[in-house]
Amino acid sequence: MLKKNEIIEVLSDSNFWGKRQETGIEREEYLKRMERLAKPRDFSLSIIGVRRAGKTFLAKQFLKRKINDEGLKPEQTLYVNLEEPKFHPYLSLELLDEIYKAYRTFVNREEFAVMVLDEIQNVENWEKWVRALMEKENVKVIVTGSTSSLLKREVSTVLTGRNLTLEIFPLSFSEFLKFKGLYVKKPLNMIKNKERIEIYLWEYLTFGGFPRVVLEEDEFLKKEILKELFEGIVMRDVVFRHQFREINGVKIIAELAINSFSSLKSINSFKNDLSGILKKNVSPNFVGEVLNALEESYLIFQIPPFSPKIKDIKKHPKKIYVIDNGLINVISLSFSKNIGRLAENLVALHLIRKYGKDNIFYYKGKREVDFVVKKGLRVEKVIQVTWDFEKSYEREIEALLEALNSFNLKEGIIVTEKQKGEETYGDKKIKILPLWEFLLLDSEI
Repeated sequence: MLKKNEIIEVLSDSNFWGKRQETGIEREEYLKRMERLAKPRDFSLSIIGVRRAGKTFLAKQFLKRKINDEGLKPEQTLYVNLEEPKFHPYLSLELLDEIYKAYRTFVNREEFAVMVLDEIQNVENWEKWVRALMEKENVKVIVTGSTSSLLKREVSTVLTGRNLTLEIFPLSFSEFLKFKGLYVKKPLNMIKNKERIEIYLWEYLTFGGFPRVVLEEDEFLKKEILKELFEGIVMRDVVFRHQFREINGVKIIAELAINSFSSLKSINSFKNDLSGILKKNVSPNFVGEVLNALEESYLIFQIPPFSPKIKDIKKHPKKIYVIDNGLINVISLSFSKNIGRLAENLVALHLIRKYGKDNIFYYKGKREVDFVVKKGLRVEKVIQVTWDFEKSYEREIEALLEALNSFNLKEGIIVTEKQKGEETYGDKKIKILPLWEFLLLDSEI
């Protein structure tokens, strides 16, 4: 185990009391949410989301605001990166104890402290340690992690009733524009900057919204960063965390899932594809476990059909969406041929970010509609995405009208490449919006 002075040496590089910290471009809406969620001192706060979505920068931005705006001394903050190579051989509850003791010995003996434990899923049984610390010490604990199990499995047991959660995603389109130096909060700014917005939309459609990728200008490096990120998610957050032995099988399923973006895909279909590639029979249970682990790591989302009947939800395949279009770009075999599906993936991410994954479905009747958005117990929106609206006009309208009648709604939305308008069919109204406008006008983050 490292000695206390060695621990402080490791920590000093990443803490405000050790040296000046780079905190990046502020993500205002997330910071506002974090501020509200962090107010109850007797609750821990979990920040969860896909690897490299910006959780570390957000946590440091939060600590910086505490220091600059609320008068907290730098010494009253503690940031711990649990993927630090020097900590790796010792990852355990004992290491957490030693880190905290070293901090209290050399930096802040007894004053209130805000402590961030970054990538906490690397320490087994961390939630018990956090609960015990909050009960005994004058400290606010914030944890970050790259798997949704922080919300589901660990937190739901020991920290029930004592933890609040903030999900963070790669940049939304409005955030992407901010990172590019374009602020378009007001409709007038959108109109004035329409041409620039449309150009940036193509970059967002192609390379996605991971902050490090957005800030990189070299397209070759963008792709290399995305490839490395894909490997990191699959190996660290899926293979190692879930202890899958069939590493090649896991990687192939991940690649098949990404190539199935914006498409219906059943477990049996994945199983047959994998069996064909590996030239051997594969268990559907293995495929299902891997898909769930990919979803837990935020790499993919599996969206079911909307139905009050459990058997209908299980009977029909789910639609697969990917956390970021940039990952599709570097993994998909036919990226450039799928602009309509890429647009649909962006809409899916936008809706999941805004309403939560559990409130998003697709409609399966005589025809299909891409998105059904539920709020509480009732359906609030139905949305269809089509890139070539003129070719598919009648089919898209008929499908949307069927869904509107099914849910007794008065208004639906069609998201297109460039078309804009509004059409009325009896008592039903259909809004037609270009993708960029939908993403900005309907945005909360």
